[in-house]
Amino acid sequence: MYKKIGDYGVIGNLQTVALVGKDGAIDWLCLPQIDSPSVFGALLDADDGGTFSVTPEGEWDSVLYYLQDSNVLSGRYRTRTGTYTLTDFLTVPSPSEGNPHDFLLIRLLHVERGTVRVRVTFDPRFDYGRVSTACFLEGPDRVVARGGPESLTLCCSRTLELKGDHAEGVWGLEEGDRVALRLYYGEGDDAPLSDLEAERLVVQTLDFWRGWLYRSGTGFFNDLGPHREQVVRSLLALKLLYYSPHGTMAAAATTSLPEEIRGVRNWDYRFSWVRDTSMALSALFQVGHVREAENYLDRLRQVIVESEYKELQVMYRLDGSSELEESELPHLEGFRGSRPVRIGNRAAHQKQFSIYGHVLIAAHLLALRDRSIDSQMWEGLRYMCDFARNHWDEADWSIWEMRSDARHYVHSKVMCWVTLDRGLKIADLTGFHCEREQWEKARDEIRREIMSRGWSDKRQGFVLHYDTDALDGSALLMSMSGFLPFEDPSMLSTVEALRLDLSEDGFVYRYLTDDGLPGREGTFLPCTLWLITNLARQGELDEAELLLTKVDQVGAPLHLLAEEYDPSWREQLGNFPQAFSHEAYITAATTLIDFKGREARRPKQEEYVLPRAAGKRDVSLRAEKLARVLEEAWRSGDCGANACISDPDGLSRRLSELLGRLHAFRLDGLEKREERISFWCNLYNLLILYGLLALDVSVSVREVPRFYRRVGCRIGEEVYSADVILNGVLRGNRPAPGRLTPPLPAGDPRLAHSVRPSDSRALFATCTGTVSSPPAVVLRPESLDADLDRAARTFLADRGSFDPERKVMVLPRLFKWYDDFGNSPHDIAVNVAGFLDDALARPIREHPEAWRLEYAEYDWRLPGADEK
Repeated sequence: MYKKIGDYGVIGNLQTVALVGKDGAIDWLCLPQIDSPSVFGALLDADDGGTFSVTPEGEWDSVLYYLQDSNVLSGRYRTRTGTYTLTDFLTVPSPSEGNPHDFLLIRLLHVERGTVRVRVTFDPRFDYGRVSTACFLEGPDRVVARGGPESLTLCCSRTLELKGDHAEGVWGLEEGDRVALRLYYGEGDDAPLSDLEAERLVVQTLDFWRGWLYRSGTGFFNDLGPHREQVVRSLLALKLLYYSPHGTMAAAATTSLPEEIRGVRNWDYRFSWVRDTSMALSALFQVGHVREAENYLDRLRQVIVESEYKELQVMYRLDGSSELEESELPHLEGFRGSRPVRIGNRAAHQKQFSIYGHVLIAAHLLALRDRSIDSQMWEGLRYMCDFARNHWDEADWSIWEMRSDARHYVHSKVMCWVTLDRGLKIADLTGFHCEREQWEKARDEIRREIMSRGWSDKRQGFVLHYDTDALDGSALLMSMSGFLPFEDPSMLSTVEALRLDLSEDGFVYRYLTDDGLPGREGTFLPCTLWLITNLARQGELDEAELLLTKVDQVGAPLHLLAEEYDPSWREQLGNFPQAFSHEAYITAATTLIDFKGREARRPKQEEYVLPRAAGKRDVSLRAEKLARVLEEAWRSGDCGANACISDPDGLSRRLSELLGRLHAFRLDGLEKREERISFWCNLYNLLILYGLLALDVSVSVREVPRFYRRVGCRIGEEVYSADVILNGVLRGNRPAPGRLTPPLPAGDPRLAHSVRPSDSRALFATCTGTVSSPPAVVLRPESLDADLDRAARTFLADRGSFDPERKVMVLPRLFKWYDDFGNSPHDIAVNVAGFLDDALARPIREHPEAWRLEYAEYDWRLPGADEK
């Protein structure tokens, strides 16, 4: 039976990595290094992959945990008759030891209470199970497994028996008993470990991990509050994936863990991606671990020289070799039936022009800290800059390595810009020669093209590639790489677009467009963490904190992160543990804590766009006045582009005067539900129109950062923004689409006016100032229900489409964004049927589950702006 991916613990020795389950089974281990064939592969075939388990007999439960600040894993097991601990680790060979593939896996069992029966199974399968394996007893305490040219030796202080092609033992143990199991690669005649020697190895291994961890020397760990443990685990996970003999880093410890259960998106990630390694080492560098970054950049320099200055591959084997031919292992059934199992990676030979920018970012960090950028390293970096200058305008496969045609991906263009930008900055810092004029010219040309061809007016965000409106999670790196400021309006708008249309429960997908493969994938944890970094830098600290807490829950209890997460099944997907995810976590957590500290020192005030409050109390204003003014405004023009309004200046003055008088309005006079809903809907529509005019919006409300949270008016002592009115009042204080926190905190006096229960039909009567929004509707208390029903029916008739024969309905996107209409396709279909004529509504009501729901794209331009 397969375990969940996130239930595994991980141990390693800077050469290879083992995955240990909660049942005490080592289900994945490749020897002698991470990208070698597996010896234990039950992770990819529970029956025939091979395992090394130490598991309680009978009923039991367990918990895994790491010994503090280390990669020494311990499990506590509880049975009906007793408890014991199982401590697992790999010893880390010192650089002075002769054999670079020294391997020693230790498993220490200690009975803490009562009596227990433990079953040990030693069942290796060499070369992914492709060669025959046989076990031999060579004494009462030694088993040797041989397969082809390879062998493993297991020594233990209890006896094992041969059972066919594997060895087993069932041990009855009592309180205080200790058993040591030692596994090493190859054959030898070492005796079983004594208790004293076992304890010495534990202490030695703990000292190694803690010594490395604490060398950061920045005092930084003490400042991370509730996220310290997770950041430490991410640092240690990255170090586990580091391949010490060559200074490279594996993208993950596994191959073929699926992005969709029983799907085909199963890839081998046990290699060193130039991009992933550079980003991971940059994260390590930021917290004080410099040596790894220096070693890797030197390694890349050697690769460039040895290849006679040819284009870098996307990835290399851990030993630096370039052969990564992809093949399939049809004899393995794959994780929970997810086939094919692949080894090697065909993407190694793709063109990905983005990789150079990530290398230059790491090199620039070194240069900023006065670390050595010598002339030889500069030659390699200059080659990368020249390559970006000469090839940036070509199509490639970019960061997501889609198995479709090459395209002009925006991310690749951005990273070519970054390559040249950082190259120029390194040249300034070091004084090395560069082709400055040519680099600057190319850098500026790249920027102009990205801003013109990489932007969608309709989506109000940067897109995946030229000539598409599809969004891309890697756009979040545009700010993190310095291409745009975090607070740039186009960056803020892109973040909002991604949260609305590329996220689920806060977690962000890479993209949602055809990529040439069947099926779909989960949300992408690095993208989600990049979003957290952007939110923190943009002042959205509560949102960032809540989303980071969600990521913490995904990785709990060990805080080990895979590549992806399925919010529906609440399980991790993809290869594990993933360097990309852990480096992104370090960046997100440290950024969040840094900006929370800044906020505490200098609280940021919201910048509202408010009409001037009336100078004296005006008791003549009534709610009916809002309806009349709104009706007059819509007769004079549309809720859209200023050019559509005959006298925008005059209308702006009238709106400002009217809204200013609301300062003296008494909200407690709105006693009936009909009065409250009509008042707030009408006020919302007037505020949107006022904001469009006052801020001179020309193409889209997204031109103005946080438009809906800035436009507002004062009623009594409180400010009511458009966001507060729609989501805090009319929707009963629910988070706006794409957000995680409601607009009004607990105890806010404005909650007293929140409409509960809310009426979802109000969303059909509020105009957000966009092409895809419902038009503004003037509401009056005496006819409220009829007006809302009419607004819903009109909007659905205009913007929805229904195909009874195919059982497909295409709905406006607000049905996807707002949970007011239901949380499932079934509930949404039933809700929609309530606003359709009987002939169409009847088959939907009878079989709502038979209908497929699709959602139209949302156009963020102003009404009329798309016709200019």
